[in-house]
Amino acid sequence: MVLPSLCAYTKASYKPIMRKPFIIANMNAKNFRSNFMSLLTDSFKRLKMYVPIGHLRDIYKEHYRHFQLAQHPGIIHIPYQVSIMSLFEQYRMNIPLFFPSLDLLTEWHYTYRVVNERTWDGISGDVKNASKISGVLGSDIPDPNNEFDRNAIRYWLKFSDFYQWPHIIYFNSTDELVIKLKTTNLAQVSSNMKVYNANVRKHLFEQWRQILQRTNSL
Repeated sequence: MVLPSLCAYTKASYKPIMRKPFIIANMNAKNFRSNFMSLLTDSFKRLKMYVPIGHLRDIYKEHYRHFQLAQHPGIIHIPYQVSIMSLFEQYRMNIPLFFPSLDLLTEWHYTYRVVNERTWDGISGDVKNASKISGVLGSDIPDPNNEFDRNAIRYWLKFSDFYQWPHIIYFNSTDELVIKLKTTNLAQVSSNMKVYNANVRKHLFEQWRQILQRTNSL
């Protein structure tokens, strides 16, 4: 049994304030930051649209509180890891979240290594095409440490937290991201997240109750 983190300690919930920009969450692939902003700028020009967007650490240079994040219309992630605690926090605050689709993230990672903490070797930048120790899975399962094969990258990325949860907004290009930032009913998305989070909390508490009940009888 795998129990998810609840992260209900934030004591904050989505309450956007007009004129606050969308936030781009931290990304570890520094070389991709300028590329991403260039792609966004091209999309703005091509679509003749504009959406205020800012990097998290440009807006909040030092500390920030959870309620401050909840005042922004949404958060754009180019994930550096497959499971991020701040993502749990943001989801539990019912903040609309935007992520690249599995196909797009696979391509960006293959080209730019954006999910640089996907593997241990990736953290140091010494990426490999195979694990140091042979795995126990079947030969039809791609090597999880192969950073040079699109199929292997895609296969393992699909298990990331952000591809498991409902109501996350995915984009297949920066053009689609701009359109979705402009047209998505964010209040409805947040409301759907709130309902889902309430059900998660109820189910999780029940699972813990059963676990503690069993350990009590030992």
